[in-house]
Amino acid sequence: MHRPSLALCASVAVALSCAPSRKVVVDGQEMTLDDAASRAFAAAQAAYDASRFEEAARGFARVAEQYADSAYADEARLQRGRALAKLGKLDEAQKALKEIVEGQRESRFRKQAALELAQIQARQGKKEEAAQSMRTAVEQMSEAEKRESAQKIAEAYASAGAQGEAAAFAARALEAATTPEERAARLADYQRALEAMPGPGLARLVADLDRKSPAWPPAALTLARVQLHAGDRTHADELARQILSEVNTGPLAEGAQAIQLAISSSANAKPTLIGIALPLTGDFKGFSDQILNALALAIDLQNRSGVQVSVKDTRGEPEGAAQAVDDLAKDGAIVVRGPIGLGEGSAAAVRAQQIGIPIVSLSATEGITQIGDYVFRDMLTKSAGARAVAQYAQKKLNAHSFGIIAPDSSYGDEVTKAFWDALDEGGSEVRAYEHYPQRTTTFKPFVSRMVGRSQQDLDERKEFMEESQKIIESIQDPYKRRKEIARLKSQSAPVVDFDALFIPDSARTVRLIAPAVAAEDVVTSGCDQRELEIFKKTTKREDVHTVQLLGTSLWNNPELVDERMGAARYVQCAVFADGFFADSQRPATRKFVDDFDAAYHRRPGFLEAHAWDAAMIVRRIVDEERPQTREAMRNALASMRKPFEGATGDTVFGKDREAQKPLFWLWINRGTIQEFDPEGTPPVPAAVPHPPPVPATSASAPVPQQPGK
Repeated sequence: MHRPSLALCASVAVALSCAPSRKVVVDGQEMTLDDAASRAFAAAQAAYDASRFEEAARGFARVAEQYADSAYADEARLQRGRALAKLGKLDEAQKALKEIVEGQRESRFRKQAALELAQIQARQGKKEEAAQSMRTAVEQMSEAEKRESAQKIAEAYASAGAQGEAAAFAARALEAATTPEERAARLADYQRALEAMPGPGLARLVADLDRKSPAWPPAALTLARVQLHAGDRTHADELARQILSEVNTGPLAEGAQAIQLAISSSANAKPTLIGIALPLTGDFKGFSDQILNALALAIDLQNRSGVQVSVKDTRGEPEGAAQAVDDLAKDGAIVVRGPIGLGEGSAAAVRAQQIGIPIVSLSATEGITQIGDYVFRDMLTKSAGARAVAQYAQKKLNAHSFGIIAPDSSYGDEVTKAFWDALDEGGSEVRAYEHYPQRTTTFKPFVSRMVGRSQQDLDERKEFMEESQKIIESIQDPYKRRKEIARLKSQSAPVVDFDALFIPDSARTVRLIAPAVAAEDVVTSGCDQRELEIFKKTTKREDVHTVQLLGTSLWNNPELVDERMGAARYVQCAVFADGFFADSQRPATRKFVDDFDAAYHRRPGFLEAHAWDAAMIVRRIVDEERPQTREAMRNALASMRKPFEGATGDTVFGKDREAQKPLFWLWINRGTIQEFDPEGTPPVPAAVPHPPPVPATSASAPVPQQPGK
């Protein structure tokens, strides 16, 4: 890179002292001051564009100092601040930008510098300073500039914690949107800004906005919901009617109608009426039949007792679920139970929150209780179970390196992510990862890659290649040669550099994967000393690194350990967890199982158990605390004084309104699934400390990366 000499710098300084001509000499060439500044600025900008920010910062500094009277000086100061920010030198960047914003001389870059300064101060956590810098920038803008930059200004205010200004400019951005796509994006940003606003500021915004503005109905609806939650039903109803006078279709109109429904139905809430929303028709009808059987043990579904029920059909569809909640609210239900599906679960929760009727969902949809404070859930989620297994393996089984073989499915991806995240948090690592298509029936290729026994892996082993070459050179018969090479492959020891193997799939698929793992000479029955000795004698290997099998709630299936299926021996010693175990010796669980079996002559599953527990929790509150309003019912659920001793464990609702209860910890012992105490001595031996992995090279497998990261 070309740099000016000291002599050149001196000649420039001398030329600047002769200001009347405004001429400078650069590289022996005479030019105007602005031409010289332009050349120096362009060089610095080229470095900036090429991400050479150190060089750019120095170049812009030279322009600002040596050509202070040129037209490029102020812009150079701004660009230097940006370059310093790119380098992470936020204090220096802030100082550089403040010189422009607070300087005595007027600068045409003051507004832009103030915007940049606010963003830097927000990154530093200096929210009050950032907000003030934003106000300085905005004060200098024309109305046209504010309208043109409304979205960026809103984002800057939001990062500075100035929620009122953020929402006001997000409203301007929505008003300025021209295409449907842009309007949808701006509306989403605006609604997030509204939700972050305090009540008084929100009320001012609603009053200031023109009712014909597209920004008014969303703000009014947000305020109406706040008023409804605060018990100000009169003003909430008035706002809802005003919204419907401006919009009569779409989500905003539906939200206003939900507020009106909440207000009208809340006055008619019946303290002893429990609503039940289930898919009585459609693909999930069979599950509803199971749940209704369990509910009948907790509540008289014929309404012959003090507690009454109203059952509505969700049809297993989101629209049907929302309508079911509406209908139950009109009936006067004080609380809603159900539904069970993912899509219908979210739709029912959203509508219940809008109306203001508490709902205890049986849906496993992730994050459903985040919809609002009227949404509760009594069901184990897939991610919660996976995280628990990962934490147990690390803390109690001393496992710190893991293999994962998972299906390419929404379930597999979701559970794998939760498991992997828990490993990252615990400081452990995944050393082998395979992702197989759904409906795969042959798992040898996937397992072979995990343990370094695929053909590609073997070809990178020096010993294998040398022995293969000897066989090729010494055996002429093609059949015998292939047979001998196959024998050599089978004798090549697997590279087992993980302590545990996690398989998040159904029992049916695990019955195929587990034998494939054993076929690669990976020992998973570490708790069975007899099996371990047999393996050592068979392979003539004394130094055997055993691997602990880990599963999910889907493993809690008698088919997995059915000797007739032929896979029971390969899952010996496996550990997993579930939200219910019918063979548990917990007294409350045993009583429920016995009562259910006596009534229906079959054993209950996890769905019936959770349904019964949730129904009994609601009934206990109705019987003992007698809440007269839906808000009182919500408060009673959120502040249960003592856990409910149920079929799925002792249950209370946490601050996130998720049911908090102990899991059922299970392991496989000689063809049976047995429960164990996770706080006691583990039923399987802890992992032996494993050496750290060899850093990846061109001849070794790369470190696995979590999907989506």
